[in-house]
Amino acid sequence: MAAAATATALDIAEIPFSDLVVLLSPDTLADDGRCRRVVDTVATELGRGGSGLLAIAGVPRVGALRRRLLPLARRLALMDHPTRSQLLKKHGLGSDVPLKKLDRSVSSFAQLLRHSGELTLLESVNNNNGFNYSDKIQDCNQSDEANGDDDMENLGDLVEELGLYMMELGILVARACDIVIGKGQLEQSITDFGTAKARLIHYHSELDNSIIRDKSTKRKCLVNNVAVKPYQSCSGRRAGSLCLCCIKSEDGTTVVSIKGNDSKDASIQGQAAAEISLLNLWQEWHYDYGIFTVLTAPLFLSASEDENSLVNLECHPPDGHTHLQLCNGRKLFSVRCSPESFIVQVGEAADILSQGKLKSTLHAVSRPLSSMDISRETFVVFLQPSWDKTLAYPGYSLDEGESILSKETSAISDGSAGPCDEDAFMQGIHKKIPPLSSRLKEGMTFAEFSRQTTKQYYGGSGIQQNN
Repeated sequence: MAAAATATALDIAEIPFSDLVVLLSPDTLADDGRCRRVVDTVATELGRGGSGLLAIAGVPRVGALRRRLLPLARRLALMDHPTRSQLLKKHGLGSDVPLKKLDRSVSSFAQLLRHSGELTLLESVNNNNGFNYSDKIQDCNQSDEANGDDDMENLGDLVEELGLYMMELGILVARACDIVIGKGQLEQSITDFGTAKARLIHYHSELDNSIIRDKSTKRKCLVNNVAVKPYQSCSGRRAGSLCLCCIKSEDGTTVVSIKGNDSKDASIQGQAAAEISLLNLWQEWHYDYGIFTVLTAPLFLSASEDENSLVNLECHPPDGHTHLQLCNGRKLFSVRCSPESFIVQVGEAADILSQGKLKSTLHAVSRPLSSMDISRETFVVFLQPSWDKTLAYPGYSLDEGESILSKETSAISDGSAGPCDEDAFMQGIHKKIPPLSSRLKEGMTFAEFSRQTTKQYYGGSGIQQNN
C-alpha cells in the first residue's frame, strides 16, 4: 500500500462573525440579507452535498484567547506526571487518554463546560462592551509580560472562557441549521443538555516523545529548566510583523524565537493539493458522534533541542494545510482555513436528528511528511444532546462511503502508486469505521449510542486502538 497520496485542497467556506450574529435577534431574520447568506452557506456546506465543515471568521476577542491557550498544551504534555496531575486537579481538568504512556501520539486535557443557554458572551462581544467571563483573566490589551506569566496560572479560566464562546458559536450555527431543516431540533437539543466537553489537545512530534522517554530513563529533561512563554499580546500587531513565542530559562534569559505573523505563507498560496501521509496518522479515521464539534484553527510548533535550551517557535502550517483530512466517498481532501477562524464540524447525531439533511464528516489527522519535529495544538468543544435523547434510526444509509466503494474502484491517483494500492487504502479506511447500522438501533438513547460507538471503535475488541 502507498505510504502517501495527493489530497485535494479544501478551503473551508467562511461565515463572517458580523453575519452570524444576525441570528442573535430572531425578529430581524425575515428581512436581513446577511441572515439569508448565513442560511444559504450552512445549507450548502453542511448539507448532503457539502463537506460537513464550516468556518467562522473575525470573532472579536476570541482569537486572542486562542493564542494564549494553545501553547499551554505542549507545556502540559511535557511536564512530569506528578506535577501535571497536581496542576490539572487545581484547575478542574482531567484527561481521557493514558498520559503515562510514553509513546502516546496525543495528549488531551479535558473539562466539562456548563452553559445557561443564553448567548450572553457573543452578545457582549458583538456590542463591544469588553465583557470578560472571568475577572481573573487579564484583558489582552494589558502588558505582554503579565499575560505570559499568568496564562498557566489561569489555565482553567482560559479553557472555560474560550470553551463557552465556542459553545455559543455552535449554538448559533445550530439555529441556522434548524432554519435549513425546517422545524429542526438541534439548538434545543444542545441547550436542553447545557453541557459540553472541552479538550485542549497536543499532537506529539517525535522530539516530544524523545523528551518524554528521556525523562522516564532518569535523564534530567530540559523542560524542567525552561518554560514556554505563550503568546504576547497581538491585538495591536500589524500583519507581517513578528509574533513572539519565547522560551525563557530560569534566570529569565530568552533563548529563542520568532515567527512571521502573515496569515498565509506566500510560498503556499494557490497550492491546489497536498501530499499527505496515509499510514502515519496522529488520529485515525472516524466520525464524531455528537451534534457538532467546534475547533480552533490549529497552531503548529517547531521544536529542537540542544545542551542548554529547548527551542520552540510557531511555524506556518506544513504545506499550508491544517492536516485535518476528510474522506468523502471516493476522494481525500486536505483542509485549509485562516489561522484564527473557528471550525464547525457536523457529527453523526446531527446527521440523525436532521433526518439526513446534514452530513457528518469522516476525518483523520495526519502527521506532516516534511518534518517530524513539528507538533500540532488545538482546542475542541463537543456539543451533544442529552444522554436520554432518543435517536430514531434513519430511513437512509449513513454508511454511503462503503456502499460507493463496493460498486466502483477509487478514482484517486497521485501518480506515485497504482490504482489498486489506492483503492485498497480507501477500502481500508472504511473497514476501520464500524457501520452505523451496528451501533444505532431504533429507540436507542444517545447514551446507548455513545457507548456502542466507543466500544466498537476503541473497546477490547474494537476496530481501532485508543491513543
